[in-house]
Order: sequence, then structure tokens, then C-alpha cells
Amino acid sequence: MSSIDSSQRKAQQAELNDLQADYARKKKQIVKQGEAQLEDIKDHYSEKKSALSEQNEAAVNHIRNRQKELAEEASQERQRLTENYNARTQSLQKGYDEKLSETRQKRQIAVAEAQTSAREKVKEIENSSQARIEDVRTRSGEDIARAKQKYNHDMQQINDFSEKRLDRQREQNDAVLNNEMERGKYAQERVRTRNEKEIAQTQKRGDEKIAFEQEQQQKKLTRLNDFSAKRYDQQQKQWASKEERVNQQYAERIMHNKKANEDTLKTQNERFQSVYLKNEDAQREALDIQTQRYVRQLGEARKDFVKAATQYSNKESDPFYKVEDRGSQLSESSDFYTLRAYVPEHEKDAVKVSIQNDKATITGQRSFKDKFEDEASGKKVSSSNFQTFREEFVFDKPVITEGMTRQREGDWVVFQIPKGTISRFDRKA
Repeated sequence: MSSIDSSQRKAQQAELNDLQADYARKKKQIVKQGEAQLEDIKDHYSEKKSALSEQNEAAVNHIRNRQKELAEEASQERQRLTENYNARTQSLQKGYDEKLSETRQKRQIAVAEAQTSAREKVKEIENSSQARIEDVRTRSGEDIARAKQKYNHDMQQINDFSEKRLDRQREQNDAVLNNEMERGKYAQERVRTRNEKEIAQTQKRGDEKIAFEQEQQQKKLTRLNDFSAKRYDQQQKQWASKEERVNQQYAERIMHNKKANEDTLKTQNERFQSVYLKNEDAQREALDIQTQRYVRQLGEARKDFVKAATQYSNKESDPFYKVEDRGSQLSESSDFYTLRAYVPEHEKDAVKVSIQNDKATITGQRSFKDKFEDEASGKKVSSSNFQTFREEFVFDKPVITEGMTRQREGDWVVFQIPKGTISRFDRKA
């Protein structure tokens, strides 16, 4: 049943996809047709516009050429009249010359009349030419205005026709689009109704199957619980008997291990007593040997001391033969060595403190010279003393000489020397 529903659902989905594809295809086709029609209208409008422009340009050129021809004709007519005037003037001048002998007054009157008549005729000709030019110009302007008006009227008609055609095309497109949308909605609604009906039927069948399966599972669960309870009781009895056996075996093994451990301890104790006695004899023998060596070395040291003391037996009151102890001290903390060196202010240039990796050394020298003269007896006494001294302190750990600090406290100079890496530092006090 589920396969049939699935196939029907797939068929409906395929039908819906076909409708949507057909709708999209028709929509694209309609849009494409509309665009093609718009392009045709634009091309037609452009061609007609260019044709009208060419016609107007040809008419304007024709009018301009006609104006040029009329202007040339008027110029030629004016030139002809001027030539006629000149010819008549010359003839009158000639007649005047011929009649000059008759009477000067008549000649002047005739010349004046001829000149007046000529001027009037020239004015008439000029007025006539100007009127004709103005008439031609007026007619040309009217022709241009009529051509422009006709062009504008034609363009307006074309625009109106294009707008009407576009409106009709839009209305047709909207109608087709609405029709297709209505068809799509109707098909979609029909498919949705069918799917909802099938879903309800499928859900009902699923609920029935679920109820049946739950009932079957409940029965299986009851049987499994009964079987599990019986099996649990059996295993509980088996584990109880097994635990009893294991406890008994464990007790027996403990007793066996206890006896073995006691035997092992007894054997080890006997071995220890034997080794202890042997070690005690060996240590006693070594102690006797060390005692003999100590007594012998002590006697030799006593002899050396007596021999050295003999050298100072008669000089103990003379400070020249005594070792100079200046009282310098070295103390230690967790991070520093502190060296207090006795360096009076007047001896600071003669005392040198050297800090090395494994020791600190204080060395120095001093001298004293003096003399006096007894004037009464004429005796002169002079004395010159020179003394060197050296104090050395050994470090248990390496030191960092670069981090050493120095501070004077009266006649003492205190050096703080941090513990760390190996280096060498020499400094005068």
C-alpha cells in the first residue's frame, strides 16, 4: 500500500512539476513575444522617424536652394537695371553734351528730371525686389512650419499607436498570466487536497499498525520478564554455590601462602643474622685499622706543631712575625653570598677584591716610611715597612658576578653576590 501511495505521490509531484514547467515556459514565451513586438515597434518607429527626418531635411534644402535661386535672379535683375540705368545716363549725358551749346538751363533741368526719374525707378526696383524676397522668405517659413507641424503630427500618431499597441499587449499578457496562475493554483489546490486525504488515510493505517505492534511488544515483554525472572533465580543459586566454593578455595590458599611466607621469613632472618655478624667483624677490624692510622698521624702532626712553634718561641711579642687577620667575613643566604671586607678609606686604592666562579679573594699591600733626626746628637733614624695580605673565601655554588652589588659601610665594603652562572669579576675596593 505504501508503494502505491508513493507512486501516486510521485506521479502527482511529476504532474505538478510539469504544470510549473509549462507555466514557466509559456510565461517566458509570452514575455519573449512581447519583447519581440516591442522591438518591431521600436524599429518601425525608428525607420519612420529617420524617413521623416530625411524628408524634412530634403524640403528644407529645397527651400534654401530656391531662396538662393531667387536671390540670384533678383541680383541679376538689379544688375540689369543698373546697367540700363547707366546706359540711359550715358545717353542722356551724351545728349546733354550735344545740347550743352543750346542751353545750360535746359540741360540741368533735363538732367535733374532724368536723375529723379532714375532714382524713382531704382527705388521701385529695389522695393519690388525686397518685396519679392520677403514674399519668398515668408513662403519658405510657412513651408518649414507646415513641414514641422506635419512631422510632429505624424510622430504623435505613431506614439499614440505605439502606446495603444503596448497597452493591448500588456492587457493580453496580464490576462494570459492570470489565466495560467489560476490554472496553477487550481492544480495545486487539487493536489494539496488529494495529498491531505492520502496523508490522513496513511496516518490512520499507521496508528492501527502502531497499536497492533505495541500490543505484540507488550506480550513479548511479559514473556521476557517471566523468562528473565526464572533465569535470574537459577543464576542466583549457581552464583551462591560458586561463591561458597571460591571462598573455601581462597581460605585454603591463604593458609598455604601463610605457611610459605613464614618459612621464607625464617630463612631470611637466618641469612640476615649471618650477614650481620660478618659485617660487624669486618667493621670492627676496619675501625681498629683507622684508629691505628689516626694515632700515627696525630703523633706526626704533634711533632710538626712543636717544630713550627719553636720558630716563634722568641718572636711572639714582635708584630712583624704575626699573621694579619683583617676580619673579613662571608655569610650566605638562599640566593646571595654576602662578603664584608675591611677596607678603610685611606687603603681603598691598595686593596683589591676579586670575585671568581668558586671563590672570593681579598688581596692588598701597604707600606710605611718614616725618619727623624736628633739635632743635639746628630743621630738620624729611618724605618721602612712593607706588608702584603691575602684573604680567600670558597663558594659552595657558582655565582653571577654581573649582578653583584657593592656598598660601603664605614671602613667596611659589603658585596652582595647572587648565586647562579659562572663568570669572573675583578674590582678594586
